Amino acid sequence: MFKRLLINLAVLLLCAAPALAQEAKTFAVLPFGVHGPQEYQYLSQGIQSMLTTRLTWPENFTPLDAAAIRKAAATLPADAASAEKIRQTLGVDYLVWGSLTVMGQECSLDVNTLDPQGQNIPRPTQSTLSQVIPSLETVAKDINSQVFGKPESAVAKAQPAVTPMNEALIVNETKGATAYANPSLKYEDADSTMGRWRSQTLPFTSRGMVVCDGDGDGQNEVFLMTDSTLIAYRVSDGEMKQIAELDLPKNRNYVRLNSIDINRDGRHELVIAAALDKDPKSLIVEFDGKFSVKAESIPYFLGVLNMPPSFMPTLVGQGTGRSKYLDSKIHQMIKRGDTYDIGPAIDLPLGGTVFNVTFLPFEENHQIIIIDDYDHMRIYSATGTLLTTTDETYAGSNLGIEYHSAPMGLQPPTEQNMPANKVFIPLRAIPSNLDKDSRHELIISRNISVSAQFFSNYRDYPQGEIHSMYWDGVGMSLQWKTARIKGTVTDYALADMDNDGALDLVVSINSHTGMAGTAKKRTMVVAYPLDVTKQ
Repeated sequence: MFKRLLINLAVLLLCAAPALAQEAKTFAVLPFGVHGPQEYQYLSQGIQSMLTTRLTWPENFTPLDAAAIRKAAATLPADAASAEKIRQTLGVDYLVWGSLTVMGQECSLDVNTLDPQGQNIPRPTQSTLSQVIPSLETVAKDINSQVFGKPESAVAKAQPAVTPMNEALIVNETKGATAYANPSLKYEDADSTMGRWRSQTLPFTSRGMVVCDGDGDGQNEVFLMTDSTLIAYRVSDGEMKQIAELDLPKNRNYVRLNSIDINRDGRHELVIAAALDKDPKSLIVEFDGKFSVKAESIPYFLGVLNMPPSFMPTLVGQGTGRSKYLDSKIHQMIKRGDTYDIGPAIDLPLGGTVFNVTFLPFEENHQIIIIDDYDHMRIYSATGTLLTTTDETYAGSNLGIEYHSAPMGLQPPTEQNMPANKVFIPLRAIPSNLDKDSRHELIISRNISVSAQFFSNYRDYPQGEIHSMYWDGVGMSLQWKTARIKGTVTDYALADMDNDGALDLVVSINSHTGMAGTAKKRTMVVAYPLDVTKQ
């Protein structure tokens, strides 16, 4: 019996030897050549990154590192013969390269695949710029099935299972895995009570919200700002309970509430950006169970930016400009006793303000996100090169500052009957990495209104959503979003609101005024507990 067992074991090992000896094949995607305007050159590495991700098949086809490709392949191959030399130099089984030609809004995408036998399979595609990503998806699917021999079942297995951090979050439908039986049904159902907590209705209109530890006791408070007050709440027993209130200086326009631990003592100060008429008059408030104003008339609009390369929160300020209301430089703010002065200037693309700029970590550097005057998201590289602009609008709000415009060098008119312009202050954007991978996402609001699409000054949004966006190499893509929220989103935060140890997505909402605009606005706070341990 022992001899028979040894013989059977030897036969099994001999049968399994070919399978064990088979190693995963390798491939390399070269940076694509881009023939067109300079603003589209970022697509060279974007297409490379996207195809590399789509063609990776764990334990079967593994990609060569992009840094190794840059060292070995300095130029793009002119033909199949030069591509074969690059393939041998890189030591990979398959080589993918090509080019993108941009002519106006039309583009031609040419993708080539070289196999170990030296056979080149070109795949030319015609599309518009808005359809580049779907075209790349189709090409990657063809290469997977026709060249790599990946079955459809393997394609499905290659897609990671999408596990929502909260049952009220809608995972992007293009991910492949179906998180919900029917997204349309879930869309309506999730907006009632499933997966979220809702506060009592509060009898005022909110202008901003932060969730932070104001008194340094290790417990977070919820701070809400109205047009005249600052109110502190603590969540206990499932209810928001008011613990303090501060009457803010009168006749000021309060447009943004931030928090930052200026003294690095574990207590967050509250930073309020405000205007008196058109001139900035910001405040800094401390909280230790009750409010105390530490600086009342700072002549700059104050904000908080997570500055690269450390991405630590930094207090910044901005004055008003001459040719445009908010075209002056942004500066880091320096505390001198109880006063604040401007420090070093921050280099930003044209149009950046303390209200509309976010630094998003990206690979070993960062990207600069700016919400422009029309609520479109502009994505810049770390050097200030414009990468793309979204078609959709984000971070829209109804908070704005009126000012009188004047030609360069002239004083603005002082007559009360002169028409005034208005600059709207967008909502914040929050960099995050909730799924704990190598890619950062951007949490941002999307207030929705049919009327706002036709009237630029109409800002009464009847509903909204919170989106998690990520850079896919070509543009910003949706990772997940909340179900539709009834009312106008006025602010949001990622923080442990109820101090139970779990991270929450906290959203402040103002009720809609109705079709006639006569209903009185009320405020409520909703929270989505996020189970990031699954990620």
